[in-house]
Amino acid sequence: MKRLFLTFFLLCFLPLVSTAQKYQFKNYKVEEGLVSNETYAILQDSKNRIWVSTTGGISCFNGKTFKNYTTDDGLASNIVFSILEDSKGRIWVGTLDNGISIIENGKITNPKGVDFDYLGSATYILEGGDGTIYIIFVKGIVTYKNGKLEYLLKGTEENQVSGLQSADWFDDNTLYLASSNRGIYKLTLNPLKIENIYNEKSGVNNICYSVFVDAKKDVWVGAYGELYKISNGKLTKYKFKQEDFDKNRIYGIYEENENEFYLSFEGNGFGFFNKQTGDLKIINETQGLPSKYIYRIIKDTEGNLWMTSYGEGIIRFRDTSFKLYDEKQGLPSKSVNSIAEWNEDWIVATEDGAVAIDNEKNIRQITPNKPIKNLLVTPENNLLYTSDAEVKELSKNSPPKLIDEGDYNLLYKEGDKTFLFETNKIKVLSKDSTYYINTRKSIDMAPIGDRYILCKIAGLFQMKGEKVDTIPGLSPLNHYDFRSIDIINTDEIIAGSEKRLYHISLVGNNFKIKTFDLSLFGSLKYFRALKVDGTNLWLAGRDMLLKVDLDILLKKDSIVATQFSSIAHFLQNDIDFNSLVITKDKTVLASSLSGMLAFNEKDFIPNTNAPKLGLSEIFLFSEPLDDSLYRFKNELILPYQKNYLTFTMEAITFTNPENVKYKYRLKGLRNGNEWSQPTDDPNVVFSYLPPGEYTFEFTASNGDGVWQSTPYKYSFIIKVPFWRTWLFWVSILSIIALGVFLFYYYKNKAEKKRNEVYTHNLIKAQEEERTRVARELHDSVGQKLMLLTKKTKTAGNPEMEFLASNTLEELRTISRGLHPATLERLGPTAAIKTMIDEVDANTSIFFTHEIEDIDTFLSKEASLHLYRIIQEVLNNMVKHAEAKAASVTIEKKKNTIEAIIMDNGKGFEHSEKLKTSNSLGMKTLLERAKILHSKIDIKSQLNKGTTITLIIPI
Repeated sequence: MKRLFLTFFLLCFLPLVSTAQKYQFKNYKVEEGLVSNETYAILQDSKNRIWVSTTGGISCFNGKTFKNYTTDDGLASNIVFSILEDSKGRIWVGTLDNGISIIENGKITNPKGVDFDYLGSATYILEGGDGTIYIIFVKGIVTYKNGKLEYLLKGTEENQVSGLQSADWFDDNTLYLASSNRGIYKLTLNPLKIENIYNEKSGVNNICYSVFVDAKKDVWVGAYGELYKISNGKLTKYKFKQEDFDKNRIYGIYEENENEFYLSFEGNGFGFFNKQTGDLKIINETQGLPSKYIYRIIKDTEGNLWMTSYGEGIIRFRDTSFKLYDEKQGLPSKSVNSIAEWNEDWIVATEDGAVAIDNEKNIRQITPNKPIKNLLVTPENNLLYTSDAEVKELSKNSPPKLIDEGDYNLLYKEGDKTFLFETNKIKVLSKDSTYYINTRKSIDMAPIGDRYILCKIAGLFQMKGEKVDTIPGLSPLNHYDFRSIDIINTDEIIAGSEKRLYHISLVGNNFKIKTFDLSLFGSLKYFRALKVDGTNLWLAGRDMLLKVDLDILLKKDSIVATQFSSIAHFLQNDIDFNSLVITKDKTVLASSLSGMLAFNEKDFIPNTNAPKLGLSEIFLFSEPLDDSLYRFKNELILPYQKNYLTFTMEAITFTNPENVKYKYRLKGLRNGNEWSQPTDDPNVVFSYLPPGEYTFEFTASNGDGVWQSTPYKYSFIIKVPFWRTWLFWVSILSIIALGVFLFYYYKNKAEKKRNEVYTHNLIKAQEEERTRVARELHDSVGQKLMLLTKKTKTAGNPEMEFLASNTLEELRTISRGLHPATLERLGPTAAIKTMIDEVDANTSIFFTHEIEDIDTFLSKEASLHLYRIIQEVLNNMVKHAEAKAASVTIEKKKNTIEAIIMDNGKGFEHSEKLKTSNSLGMKTLLERAKILHSKIDIKSQLNKGTTITLIIPI
């Protein structure tokens, strides 16, 4: 007995081992798309993207993918030390010995104008208030303004400026610079002056790397092993532990708030520095930092810290809410089998014994160094534990007590009964007896009413007394793959399988069961364990904890939950089934093969920022869309055959990008106002869209359940095929109508032309026939009548002589009417005058005429047509006008001959006359005018006479 007590005493009071919690860090390397694992400068731009300078080029990160720029894309050099985003959104890149590059809208330019070989590396870049860019080189300073690079300061033997590393503005006219071989410089711009204000002669290490000016105008300088503050000309030194002096090379200073800095160390990770107290808390590889060489630190818009490193890419750090304890942090083994809270300590069972972790996170061994499988705190506040050979009980003031020998995989105690689980049976130890219950291996057991629920992977079973049976309504054939169980109260338990939660209550001897599909719990994947904590239900999945309001879940069938995500694979192995423990201080503990996970909600920093949305790519069929080719007046108009679009949605968030969800819709489609179901696929394909106006909209969550309230919108138009446009059909109908019109027009024109030709030929034939008849009358009948007249005169018969003479005269008149011989002999002028005189002599109409000589202006044919026109008009006047007087005027005017025939007769309705007249003479008159290509105008008024004007071109 003394030996046992001594052993227990030694175990409980072994020296304490200090432990350091392992925090969650996420690093992005070449495997994730980073251009190089050696990184130096880092910034977050105005579009929320992270830019990183490396020894292999520049990388731009949107949370999921990297866009890299190298010399193949036009970068001046792949070795990049400094970057800056200016007020115009341009990214400035400072390289090793090759000057600078500017990245704007994905295109790279490389300004020239100074001797980069002499100046060396571009180590830092700033922008002045007037937009001037200041590039700090190792051996000088160059400005960029109005598209030109110019020297501001060039190191010479006189000023000995060299080793410049970084700079910061003190005011608009003053810069402080850190030098790696001359300490601290102060640069005044106007007038230009540089001073080496602090160096080793004044107690400052010549090797300085970083400088920062805070809101109080205190200048902070990071140096080799020391930190300096210059306040109103007074120098204050902050020294670190002498043994860590060489590790604390301060390459970066980032202000977290007015009282705290983040310092990045080349050699010792990074640290939280309190400006008021001078205290420094260092985080390095002991806490899980992937690299001890940290160069720059920034904080993004979501509160994540980003660090550049040597060999480990970029590293993200958010908070200390998730911690891991393994053998590197002081546990005997990283394989943790069970956890319990006992006497305000965390008891951790491992493959190399059990340890107690106190409030100060110190560790002490409490069992021998052999595998401990299970822990249980009894109602008497004793600790039961099982090894592969025995079950022992520890109490606060007594030595360890042997309960039983054997290899048990689970233990449970209630009242005077202790349940020890073997593979195929349960051994029950009571005060007066020991008995066995045949049943296979269980994950856990929970009391409910007058019985117990056994949780097995194969299903849930009830155990009452010594009998194990199925639960009505929970056949193992349909309900299996269980992971965890816990008590809500004496009559209610909750259990979880791979797919569902089961709420089971016992009312009398009857079970009431309600199930909840785990798909309702958002991003919870690979469910492993649950635990009831008052009105909260904790659910554990891969890389995630979920705190659910249990009352609302059970009473309202509604889910109100808070999600707590760690980085992916913070634990190399998932947590064990049914391993959650909630401590008195509300820390959530879980065991795994990778160690013990500890989560404290108080330390968790939620991401409440919605992601920034954009489209990273648009594909037209399989080719990237250059929408500038299809933009017209700020509208994107695609041809009808360009209708197969793929959108790659981008939600820029960095805290939990792997949990981002998207919802989208395409307005313009049928049902296009309805949002899609949330998806984690950023690619959306719309194939063979019909013509129309469309707006693609999408929104996204930040991975923690916060959705962007303002959707991203991208509008475009797919044109209707030209054969389906109203303009096309109007044009087609117009062309058809025009064709029909032209067909009938030219047909009518041809018909008219044929008629005109026919009429003209008819008139010509008529004239020829008249001439022939007149000649026959003159030469044949006329000669015979003349002979007859002479004979009758010789015969002395006066009556017959008169008749013969009169007949001969009438014949001559008819002959002249058929063919005016005077027209051929005397010309049109005389012929027309003669015709007028004859009409005047043989009618009661008083004629006057005024006719110019037109003989030389008209052809023989034109003269005949003019003569016939005037003849027809005079005939109509004699027959129908009942005129008392008339006049005929013919005169030459410039390039025309104008003939005007007027009378004072009774007149007529001209339009009606033309419509109703069957007069061949009138029609022939109009046709003759057409043959002359002349314009004829007939004006007539009733009882006022008629005026006919004929204008003949010559």
